[in-house]
Amino acid sequence: MSNRSNRCPTNGAPTWTQSYNQDEGKVGFLDLPRELRDLVYEFAFRIEGAILIYTRDPTAARLVARAMNIRHRGCGPIEPQPLRNGQIPVALMRTCRQLNAECSPILYGANVFSSWNLQLLELGLAHRHLLVRRIVMEASPRGIFEKSLDHVFYCWKNRFWPEILKSGDKMLNRFPNLESLTFSLKPPRHDECWRPDFFAVGNKTRDQRVGIVATWMSLGSIWGNKALRECLHLEMGPQPGISKKEFEGSRFAPEEDDDGDEYWDYSEFAEAFDMMKQWR
Repeated sequence: MSNRSNRCPTNGAPTWTQSYNQDEGKVGFLDLPRELRDLVYEFAFRIEGAILIYTRDPTAARLVARAMNIRHRGCGPIEPQPLRNGQIPVALMRTCRQLNAECSPILYGANVFSSWNLQLLELGLAHRHLLVRRIVMEASPRGIFEKSLDHVFYCWKNRFWPEILKSGDKMLNRFPNLESLTFSLKPPRHDECWRPDFFAVGNKTRDQRVGIVATWMSLGSIWGNKALRECLHLEMGPQPGISKKEFEGSRFAPEEDDDGDEYWDYSEFAEAFDMMKQWR
């Protein structure tokens, strides 16, 4: 898979079959214009946040996939919520083949899916792999939060980055029409260093700091797959606890430390990575 033009075709949806009314004298849902039906599908099948595919017993011989609605990039429930039948109208998809074919690209292609491992994703999204467009997975930091910059660079180049490429290739092989594959780094525990050491650049603006880090990343990142480079994103998740934005407008807002470490903007990491991708 050398580039996106060699990917599988995007027609992985179920076969579209025309449905007919039993009573030609009545107007049914499928008599509505397709544009209106698409609005209904968007309302019914788009989930705020992301859909987590998980299992209650990961050691079971036969895994049972379940779905949960989780928060993603500021959207979705504050606390994870199980996805029940009433939230996704599965019965609508089972009405007839035409509805199933029209609904599936919205449910599988417009939502963000997440999981702990590839096997669970394969199980939960069985027979719809070609429709999936956006996936978010957790990635292990693999030593990049250490305080020695030399050691951090070694870990990035020899541990973290090769693992990202390996996992990304597996994802693309199973979901060949991915448009966005994001690996999210969980922040360390609050008693550990939060900001990566390669962001400890003093007396620089945000743009300057992001540019410096993008250069640092490029030195330890070798690309082997053009398709993966086009869809891959790296980001850091927010640190546990109340964020600075949630204090905005409140007289209880905490003061920043002089060095600004406490409220380092973790979105700089994703910005630096995307900048680095454009250079390679």
